[in-house]
Amino acid sequence: MSSPFPPTYESLLNDLAVSLSGPIALDDLIDWVLARRPSRAKNPRQAVRNALRVTFRSPFVFLDPKTLLPKRLAMEGARFRLPLGRRIAGQGTLEMELFARYLRLHFPLREVRFVDTRDQPIPVLYRILEQKVKHPLYRLLGFEGKDKILIADLSVWLRRQNVTRRDDLLVTVLDWQNGVLRLEIEPHKKQQPALIQARDRLLADLLYQILENAADESIWIEDALPLAYARLPEKEACPPHHWQIVLEQDGRFLFDDSRITYADAAPSPLERLILEQTGSPLPRRLQPVTREQEKLVYRFKAVLKHDPHVWREVEIQGGQTLDDLNSILVRAFGHESDHVGGFWKRVPRFGTKTRYREVELGTVDPFGGGDGADVQIAAIGLSEGDELKYVFDFGDWIEHILTLVSIHPPEPGVEYPREISRSKPR
Repeated sequence: MSSPFPPTYESLLNDLAVSLSGPIALDDLIDWVLARRPSRAKNPRQAVRNALRVTFRSPFVFLDPKTLLPKRLAMEGARFRLPLGRRIAGQGTLEMELFARYLRLHFPLREVRFVDTRDQPIPVLYRILEQKVKHPLYRLLGFEGKDKILIADLSVWLRRQNVTRRDDLLVTVLDWQNGVLRLEIEPHKKQQPALIQARDRLLADLLYQILENAADESIWIEDALPLAYARLPEKEACPPHHWQIVLEQDGRFLFDDSRITYADAAPSPLERLILEQTGSPLPRRLQPVTREQEKLVYRFKAVLKHDPHVWREVEIQGGQTLDDLNSILVRAFGHESDHVGGFWKRVPRFGTKTRYREVELGTVDPFGGGDGADVQIAAIGLSEGDELKYVFDFGDWIEHILTLVSIHPPEPGVEYPREISRSKPR
């Protein structure tokens, strides 16, 4: 008996993804969905587009704005490497969660099938390891919890390979949809460190490009990893390391088991609460400052965002702080001095000056306190043309854009910071 309810967008997209053997144009996909689920919406084609972009379980990735590829095809033949190390080589056990992001979302990890290079089944035993939860929120709230970790015992197969702790385990995704993975051992003497490093860097660059082009300042691993492998040239060639190892070594990323963001991203509200309650400082990526840099003078043009005709030029030395910069800006613009100010570094995304992300530098209060008060100007790592966002009075939100005009030696006998020019009154 047919269902009285129309099929959901999710079920239709899954059906289509399973049936395809290659990419599909966005317009063709929309036509296919609307033929099976006619819509009375004012803009039915937009409704399908929205479903593609907001459905977390979408089985597709966008190769470009007009072309999609099923994730199962993007991940078909994807390869990665895991160093065996002392523990794995000795005990022959792996955490199954390591394979989760290389399979479809919520794939039951106990149902993963391992095969060898001849496509013969590899024997595996599963067991549950209970481990105390280490999340700082649990400690903050006084909770004691345990994670149940699924462990795969591959010791019988590994012993047959005569592995050492310096060997690598190579994993190939044969079937993303149904959880079939091929395992093989790459002996240490056959490894090519320079080539492996190059492949790691290439995968990291692909993931960073995806992050740079994202609408937000974070991406779902569930979407980003298939897209990166879809764009990875010679997928069957020397495999890079596991994605977590690649991101950890690269240094440009923060990540957990579901999302990737920038290494200099501001803490989430929950993370900020934990930092405050534990007395930990706000994490910042600041550069070391030399004595020569402390003396250099940074000239900024500060413009009121809501009225760009109103501007001031100020100079401040590299060894001075955001507290000093806040003070000169308050005086230069005639702001009341009893409010908090905040600073952010504006970083262009994907190499343009049209889209920015904002890296929090900290706040400064009227008494010289705040988590950004002691940040030295030279430690921010600015070059000529770079921009800061400065907000004074978080209630009225008086926003300024500061552009670094120049960096030059100090003038003899001059006291910094100082205002050097301003816009004429209108």
